[in-house]
Amino acid sequence: MKSWTHRIKPQGKFKYWVPSLLYMVLIFAISSMEQPPFPTPKFEWLTIDKLYHFIEYAILGGLLAWAFVKAAPSVVPSQWIWCLAAVISMLYGASDEWHQTFVPGRDATLADWVADALGSIAGVLAVYLYAKKRGFSVK
Repeated sequence: MKSWTHRIKPQGKFKYWVPSLLYMVLIFAISSMEQPPFPTPKFEWLTIDKLYHFIEYAILGGLLAWAFVKAAPSVVPSQWIWCLAAVISMLYGASDEWHQTFVPGRDATLADWVADALGSIAGVLAVYLYAKKRGFSVK
């Protein structure tokens, strides 16, 4: 008799996308939480919050790039997977900023999205360099 967990295991290449999708759900859930009011700094471009955004989206960009490397969808030319991973991550960051405009105590800022975009690029670049060093080929 097979275990019930055997039936829900991701099959084939889909399993490489699961971490990215779960991480996106986590980002959405955290962004949906009401944030208590706190004073906004006058120069919001260099706050610790931007480091958090950078790290958060570096992880997402890296997860998406890794999924593209491992799953290698045939509809995407291999030289474009890096750009596509970064663009998807940056667009998710933009959608997350927009989503926060509907959450009490939160708002959307260009500075947050820039930190998201830079983190996305850094995460994709890290996976690219790792894959290149390890000799992974994208088919």
